[in-house]
Amino acid sequence: MAIGSVERSLKILEYVVSCKNGVRVQNVSERMGISPPTAFKHLETLMKAGYICKESSSRRYYASYKIVELGSSILRNVQAREIARPFLVKLMEKTGMTVHFVLKDGDEGVYIDKVESARTIPTISRIGMRMRLYSTGFGKAILAYVTEKELKDYLSNVKLEKQTANTITDAKRLIEELERVRENGYAIDNEENEPGIKCIGAPIFDYTNRVLGAVSVTTAASILSDQVVETVAREVCHVAHDISERLGCKR
Repeated sequence: MAIGSVERSLKILEYVVSCKNGVRVQNVSERMGISPPTAFKHLETLMKAGYICKESSSRRYYASYKIVELGSSILRNVQAREIARPFLVKLMEKTGMTVHFVLKDGDEGVYIDKVESARTIPTISRIGMRMRLYSTGFGKAILAYVTEKELKDYLSNVKLEKQTANTITDAKRLIEELERVRENGYAIDNEENEPGIKCIGAPIFDYTNRVLGAVSVTTAASILSDQVVETVAREVCHVAHDISERLGCKR
């Protein structure tokens, strides 16, 4: 579809949203200065995409709840980031490590925030970047708390590919790993995503008590001895719990 056509579809969508009683093809034709067949084509395209719906009896088009869902997702992400920010800063100050806040988006995680100190090591992560779940500390923390059906669907949709020599690529082994995550309350990325890098992640839940994302710390593998892991994991879990609580979680 040409850029001009996309722009016209978006303007038609805005028009439909603004009309409380819906619109007919002729309304769009007259409003946009286009032929009825062209107006019909745009409306049907928007309907197929799920942004509008059509009432069969009146043949009027109305905005669908997908618009509301998109707006809610944006507000949720912004709100969660604002709530989490001070906790992330405190975690960075306590551990001296890079701190990430990640939200689950489909079969991936999206970096929503990142806090570094002068002592942290450089990492490839950046805000807005999408990342695998199965090979990361935050990702395994998320996968450990999705529903059984969601995990089954995830394993059906995602190919577990080697990122490093330590990456878990066997579904059965990953499921066993996720059981350990639930027992401990946190996940460890043992150089599974990047050589020389270890992460500790803990899940974050929303007001419905569903896993929303995770918080994690990242540092050089040589720094995270078993004793250090236990201490740092406790801090990560505390922060994840506090953020979840502020988001309305009652777990």
